[in-house]
Amino acid sequence: MNISHWIAENLNLPEFENTIYILIKILISIFSIFLANFLVKIIRKIILKSFSKFSAERHSDTVASLLASLAKYAVYFIIFCNVLVMWGVNITSILALSGAVSVAIGLGAQDIVKDMMAGLFIIMENQFGVGDIVELNGFSGKVESIGIRTTRIRNVDGNVHIVPNGQISIVTNMSKGFNRAVVDVSVAYGEDIDRVFTVLKKEFKRIFNNNLIDGIIDEPQVWGINELGDSAVVIRIAADSRIGENWRIERELRKFILKKFEEENIEIPFPQVVVHSKEDWLWIFK
Repeated sequence: MNISHWIAENLNLPEFENTIYILIKILISIFSIFLANFLVKIIRKIILKSFSKFSAERHSDTVASLLASLAKYAVYFIIFCNVLVMWGVNITSILALSGAVSVAIGLGAQDIVKDMMAGLFIIMENQFGVGDIVELNGFSGKVESIGIRTTRIRNVDGNVHIVPNGQISIVTNMSKGFNRAVVDVSVAYGEDIDRVFTVLKKEFKRIFNNNLIDGIIDEPQVWGINELGDSAVVIRIAADSRIGENWRIERELRKFILKKFEEENIEIPFPQVVVHSKEDWLWIFK
């Protein structure tokens, strides 16, 4: 209480010494909160900068993200303990009781522990990393961060999904090696299917040799007839592409196919329904 005593003496308010002491502790507690947030930001920047030279490896970004998350919790815990000591709380007693309390917390926070363990296994097994395009429990998008409890992904619409690590049951990683652009094209039953195949193969060879679509790593292939629909023959086309480029390449391929079909007068059918009236049936039986 030396500072509070000095302030009370200088203000000639000795009776308010205890009040001044409490106000000082409140101010220090508030300052500690701002200090914790500042330290978390500084430590995060240092960690990310230290790993920046390995930026070509997505796994290093993931480890940096996890370390930053761990550092954040460590800083908050240390600051919180110091604030408790300042208010006269016996930390030794709290730590002694932590064993008994941890059992109660463990029963009520099983999901939290599960999330933390799952997060560690995600990193250790390198299931996915920051920057990967993944599908987690039906949500797909680009991984923005992997924390000790949750994984944050942003989908194509810009929406952010926060998925608890313990709830991730199936992971589909679309950032391993290459992606594949798959396009289904419908043509009329009256078209010569062999001629259609020849036209498509020539067009794809021209596209690949002249590098008309950026991101394709191999010549698009005509896999063949994928479906005999009600009003069309469906042909499937596939092209290996760079990671994350498959959706754009699918759109580009459709554009080139449409233009080529128009040049070659190949019909792309549309659904049609033939309706017979009652008078038509009466005329048939006459």
